[in-house]
Amino acid sequence: MNQQKTKNVLILVLIILSLFLFYYSFQKSNENKNLQNIFLEEKAELQQDLDEMIKDYTDVVVGKKRLADRLEVELIKMKSLRDSIKDLKSDNFGLIRKYRSRIASLERENKKLFIQIDSLNSANDALTQENVIANEILQQKDSVNETLTEKNKELEAKVAIGGVIKTSPVKAVAMKERSSGKLTSTSRSSRTDAFRINFDLLENPITTAGEKRVYIQIADENKNVVAPKGKTDLKNGQKVQYTDSLEVSYSNNRLSLVSLVLVNRDNIKKGKYVISAFVDGVYSGNATIKLR
Repeated sequence: MNQQKTKNVLILVLIILSLFLFYYSFQKSNENKNLQNIFLEEKAELQQDLDEMIKDYTDVVVGKKRLADRLEVELIKMKSLRDSIKDLKSDNFGLIRKYRSRIASLERENKKLFIQIDSLNSANDALTQENVIANEILQQKDSVNETLTEKNKELEAKVAIGGVIKTSPVKAVAMKERSSGKLTSTSRSSRTDAFRINFDLLENPITTAGEKRVYIQIADENKNVVAPKGKTDLKNGQKVQYTDSLEVSYSNNRLSLVSLVLVNRDNIKKGKYVISAFVDGVYSGNATIKLR
């Protein structure tokens, strides 16, 4: 009978584990698909902006050969940039942002060129007509430049969101110290000598690898921070107290973390405790413990 119960429990655990792995794979697939869609949208928008700019400059008629030659050089630059973006196959948001910056730079350079055309073409009636065309194009370019600036800000926001390091669910356990010095789990506040917190930093190929600061905050149900060690500023401008801090070397791959926070059991009261994690200045998740 006991063997049958054990077998049923094992089957149930395997089913739950399978469901969890399926959910995680599904979620990861959706995240990758969303990032891929954002990349393709940004790439298409850059190509469209350049196509419009190329058409505008192709339609300009300039009588002076020197200025016509300069316009031709600018057209070659824009066509080369468009071809580079067209051949871009890697989901590299940094390159997309770099290309958008280069387009904005071309806009500023070419605006000066059209101002020069405006000045030189004011000599006679025929050139005056070309001056009108140049002014209209300048107005269009100002609008395009403003649009590019706004899109660049939107892209930076998307990159920032995509660069956040997400975590697995935070797990926390209250621990008591035995006479032997060994720590074991407990649910009693009067026996709590430590909190053990663990979670994983998940894989993120977009964010910058390197040293990352992780903060742990343990707070009681009155929002009082347990054994505070200091304060830190989050990226959203909020300042929070923390109970423990870890500095880890993140290489864009999954990384397991464990924090053991020693406390004075005399300061631990009955009630609910919320253990929150903050990674690289961003809130990542929390776990809740209820102590008797």
